[in-house]
Amino acid sequence: MNEIDMILAAVENPTRRRILESLARGSGYPLQLSRELGVSPQAVVKNLSVLEGAGMVERRREAGRGGPERTMYSLMSEFSVTIDLRSGMFRAGMPHPGGAEARGAFPDGLERAVERIAELDGEVRRLDSLRAEALRERSWIISSVMAGASGLDLLGRTVLHEMLDRPGGGAEEISARLAAGEAAVRKAMREIEDAFTEVGEDGE
Repeated sequence: MNEIDMILAAVENPTRRRILESLARGSGYPLQLSRELGVSPQAVVKNLSVLEGAGMVERRREAGRGGPERTMYSLMSEFSVTIDLRSGMFRAGMPHPGGAEARGAFPDGLERAVERIAELDGEVRRLDSLRAEALRERSWIISSVMAGASGLDLLGRTVLHEMLDRPGGGAEEISARLAAGEAAVRKAMREIEDAFTEVGEDGE
């Protein structure tokens, strides 16, 4: 199971998502999480184990306040997961998180911190809008090209979609992704080139 499959399997459970939401606010121990979430301690420990196995949380022993040591859990990774599903495209991935260093000066005071977070949220929404716009155009181009490929057989249409969806891939790479013979893929690519050359000539 690859990394994104592990993460999606871990967060499909609503209790585990609530645990992550709580730990995003600060470290916690199983009994505390049990009380906060209204879930049995056994269920909390079981779900924490799954999250730990997925590399999303870590544990440490810490002295309790006037009592015995207890096991504390905290988040140990940060990432984003994107799933794009639209005509001509399905992709699940984890964008590179970039540098860990914060940029700019730390906000002076609580009011300015709240203002700055609101500004950053607005920037994220703007970037999300730009991304959605780019994906819509990408989907439209793929759908339009595929609509003009009705003369191709199933393998030809599948190879054409791979060429559009993952630009730059050669016959060997496409063959490996499709588990198809490389010779058959090369033949399909030649037929695709011929088909669209004819379309271009007819349009002149």
